[in-house]
Amino acid sequence: MGDTLLLAPALYQIADKAKVVLLGRKPGIDFLKPLLLDCLDYEKGGWHTLFFEQPHCKDLLFPNVDRVICFLSDPSGSLNKGLRKCLKNIPLFSFPPFPQRQEKIHVAAYLASCLKKSGLPINPEKAIDEAQRRPLLGEGKPWRSEHIIVLHPGSGSKKKNYSPEFWLSLIKNKNRGISHKWILLLGPAEDKWDQIISKDLSEIEIDIIHSPHKDKLLSLLKKASLYLGHDSGITHLAAMLGTRTICLFKNSDSLQWAPLGPDVTIISYDTPLQVIYKKIKDELSKV
Repeated sequence: MGDTLLLAPALYQIADKAKVVLLGRKPGIDFLKPLLLDCLDYEKGGWHTLFFEQPHCKDLLFPNVDRVICFLSDPSGSLNKGLRKCLKNIPLFSFPPFPQRQEKIHVAAYLASCLKKSGLPINPEKAIDEAQRRPLLGEGKPWRSEHIIVLHPGSGSKKKNYSPEFWLSLIKNKNRGISHKWILLLGPAEDKWDQIISKDLSEIEIDIIHSPHKDKLLSLLKKASLYLGHDSGITHLAAMLGTRTICLFKNSDSLQWAPLGPDVTIISYDTPLQVIYKKIKDELSKV
């Protein structure tokens, strides 16, 4: 989801200049709908046949477009061959999905620069600056009316996650001068947390929400006074909604993957634990 959301700065800048149809995976594409003409679900409709020697071109719902821009790893070149067979004479621009790990560029800026190379009217630097100054997703300012603190201890990769012990320590000390309601947000990847909850959190006052529907997730993040999570899709979503966001980085580069929003604090993994707690407490004091 986070990878898809990082298209938002470029799409936001050209929303009134170009009509864009996005082919991608749910749930990421759903959050970008306000910036698009239409969304197509990559998991449905036979798009996988583009990798076949004879793709099912007649079955694919190709919109009437003047160019196709593709971000996908395609080492064998089979996707480009399939697209070429189906698109005939429509211009095709193909790019790697991400910049090289050693490149000193934010992923959103890389995506915007690729769209610019394909001929779209985008200024990548201005797009990123805009994303850091105002919420790109959702309407108006976050509500922040219910004094809620949301914790999300997961991500798409376990290598990026802080330990359960870190989160448990944070939760168990949550009442020290903090009167806000605490919510633990869990997704499908956080299966081990069911055991942790029954063992370590049974007597602690904290609401637990499992895999909320898109609308419920948006409502929760907009209401939150503070969101704390790893480098994850939901963290990117919270930042782009304008929610005060703390992002914990581990095994990913914040220069390339920092959440984009007007109120984001980055904490690197080499930060001492006591300093992390102080930064969190400083942010909570602003709520």
